[in-house]
Amino acid sequence: MGWLQLALIAAAVIAIAKGIQLFNRVCRRRFGHSLFTLRSFWITAIAINLIWWGLYFWANATLHHTPLSDGLILLSLGLAATAWLLYENIRDTDLLYGVGGSALLFALFFPLAVASFSLLAVAMVVMVIASHKAGPAWFVDS
Repeated sequence: MGWLQLALIAAAVIAIAKGIQLFNRVCRRRFGHSLFTLRSFWITAIAINLIWWGLYFWANATLHHTPLSDGLILLSLGLAATAWLLYENIRDTDLLYGVGGSALLFALFFPLAVASFSLLAVAMVVMVIASHKAGPAWFVDS
């Protein structure tokens, strides 16, 4: 029974991935615009992280006796990034494909965007520690 469940999960993941590729191919052929690009991932990741941290700071503001505006500012910036992504996708496609593609972007990139923020923070700390005792960099023009 466990192998059957594993096979069904693998088949569902493969079917979803092929469906996304097909959707992106249809958008590229019909409108000349790919929805799943590196730029759209970064805009989505920024929007998700701003919304996520905005909600976190807004919810914890009363516990720590801090102003609510900190979380609301982050939340509004995240919603602005979301609105920009929606605008770009609707402008370059049509309403149905733009809204559907943007919703698909947010649904697929949510776990990756939330996890990538912490990984990015760890990478930044490692870079600072690694370059702390480094000597000067000499640039030689030839």
